[in-house]
Amino acid sequence: MNGEQERQAGAGMVATGLVPHLLSVAKSARQLMQLALADLDVAVGQDSFLLAFAGQEARSVIDLAVALSVRPSTVSKMVDILEKKGWAARGRDEHDLRKVLVKLTPEGLETRSQVVKIRSSLETQLRKMANGEDAIDLSALRRLDETLSKRLSRRR
Repeated sequence: MNGEQERQAGAGMVATGLVPHLLSVAKSARQLMQLALADLDVAVGQDSFLLAFAGQEARSVIDLAVALSVRPSTVSKMVDILEKKGWAARGRDEHDLRKVLVKLTPEGLETRSQVVKIRSSLETQLRKMANGEDAIDLSALRRLDETLSKRLSRRR
């Protein structure tokens, strides 16, 4: 056993298990993304929020919560932060005034565009690292993601 395996075994982790590897990959990918986004002043989670908008359309808080797999209150807090940055704005649905809609401002759309470029660059880097024998089965990852998201949505 090497030092890392001993540390994991001592911590009650199984080094060859799926969960520790998925958690480690998710953490590392998130950290790489955060480092790449630092110059834009985009924090963890804000990138996903910005990418939830395909363009200039407005989306309801509930719709965003479902798309991001978070609670509506989390979306509201995120909108508060992004409004202060000038990246998002709230409005009312003209057909249902009870419904709050969120849209990106021109500055938010520009930031979103930069986030898309950064994510694309990271995607390219990761694909170069994972080729040949180390190729990643994206369809298996997609299915696992969908399964986990469904289970989580039942608990929210």
